[in-house]
Amino acid sequence: MNGVRIGLLGELEVRIAGQPVVVPPGKQQLVLTALAVRRGEFVTTDELIDQVWAEAPPAAARTTLRGHVKRLRAQLSSAGRHVIESRRGGYRLVVAEEETDLHRFRLLWRQARACADTGVELATLRAALDLWRGPALSGLDPLPWVAQLAAGVEEERLQAVERHVELLIGTGRATAVLDDLRRELVAHPFRETLWGQLILGLHRAGRTADALLTYDKVRRLLADRLGVEPSTRLRALHQQVLTEEPVRDDSVASGITAVPGFVGRQRELAALDELFDDCQAPRVVVVDGPAGVGKTALALHWASSAAHRFPGGRICVNLRGFHPRAPLSTGEALAELLRGLGIAEGDIPAGVPARVTAFRDAIRHRRMLVVLDNARDAAQVRPLLPGPAGTVLITSQDQLRGLVVHNAACRINLAPLTPREGMALVAAESDPELAYELVELCAGLPLALRIAAEQLSRIPGLTLARLVHELRDEQNRLGLLETGDESASVRTVLRRAHELLGPDEADLLRTLARGAKAEFELTDAARLAGVDLSRARSLLSTLVSVNLLQQRSLRGYYLHELQRAVAAG
Repeated sequence: MNGVRIGLLGELEVRIAGQPVVVPPGKQQLVLTALAVRRGEFVTTDELIDQVWAEAPPAAARTTLRGHVKRLRAQLSSAGRHVIESRRGGYRLVVAEEETDLHRFRLLWRQARACADTGVELATLRAALDLWRGPALSGLDPLPWVAQLAAGVEEERLQAVERHVELLIGTGRATAVLDDLRRELVAHPFRETLWGQLILGLHRAGRTADALLTYDKVRRLLADRLGVEPSTRLRALHQQVLTEEPVRDDSVASGITAVPGFVGRQRELAALDELFDDCQAPRVVVVDGPAGVGKTALALHWASSAAHRFPGGRICVNLRGFHPRAPLSTGEALAELLRGLGIAEGDIPAGVPARVTAFRDAIRHRRMLVVLDNARDAAQVRPLLPGPAGTVLITSQDQLRGLVVHNAACRINLAPLTPREGMALVAAESDPELAYELVELCAGLPLALRIAAEQLSRIPGLTLARLVHELRDEQNRLGLLETGDESASVRTVLRRAHELLGPDEADLLRTLARGAKAEFELTDAARLAGVDLSRARSLLSTLVSVNLLQQRSLRGYYLHELQRAVAAG
């Protein structure tokens, strides 16, 4: 059998065993393209008719379509196999992922995002970008679906370009990207991420005056053509260059970047991939779990890796639901979302209803992801849902059961790290037994494990064995997991949800922490609290809803050791 190569990243190109195959322009190219972009899937006859003839199919469209497919099969016959399969009601293009440049690009883009080594990521991105021969799907009849698909694929390319540039600037090769950025800006003059990278690249290349002139150029362009000011992020970058402050590479990012040191969570990442697999369909997904378990890290890591799914962009707002400062009000949260969408401060409406309307209007025609991080409860989230077209990922310590019931949200409960995941986080493979015990003593919470790992790297002479020995002492455990920073203190972070409890729930949690075993039954809780089973179940349900307890069966519950220590104190 001979290898098939179908090129969509440019004009349609077909090769078999390296030899070009001519596919006549017009309907045959549209049929092949429609099958190629959905490689391996059966595409129904009705879908193909819609994509080939749009709203004006001929009376004999089905017969004509069969004729196009028959001629395509003849043109592809030198492959020595059936490249187009048919079954009742549809057709399928049977080619491997590597046999279309679009799918190979997406494969390399996924591999690049999963790389931990910068050099490998750069090489993989370069290989992905080298597949492009010109604008995607160019030369095809300009039907609406072709234009929409081409725009989406171009967004994927731009995100890969931006990541490639980010890595080159970050590794001291700013000069190498300047010409490429200027070429991209000719085609995409309003893409502020590219402008920001050009400004940063000029600054890093020792051309600060040119960087400042470039900012002035984009400021005037946006004002003259669109009547808007540069985004908050671009203005902040300008200020840093102007005042010669150190400029972070993420100053020009999209607002959601990869999480350093993220490990494990493959099952949860796969679940998010599956839930958001059809980005055309709106989704509301809640990631809940106990404090310190890594909900924000999971959401941001996935959102960064899934950039290609959301060509309209991604935006994240911290709602401060479980935070030392007061939670964001509805008006404040909407203002943050509108700023993130590039709405100038002076153009943000004054009232909540007007802000809701402006927010939903701004994203109505954009395939984008909204991340609502650290939500207090369902009441805080509901006004921020972007309407029927929106795709939302929410993190909260609260299970947000009301969103599941009334808003058809899907829930992923984020459990503590497994021993193997936790061991990878503290990089203590030399003594697996001690590393596993460390994970257990830290209740599998990434926050606690990162604090332990920081101590191992900072304190002279501190060994894993010594740290584990000290953590075995329940009286000292919380004190050893302090950092002096309330945002990174196990005791402080775990106590935040306690402040939201009613007096009866708080009393029960304290009673369980002092008198129950780690695993206990409903009857144990009722006996210790001196209440009947119905009341005990109601109180326990509230504690479970904010992830202070885990419910392991209809009557079985679990209180992990760190939470026990916090509650008992």
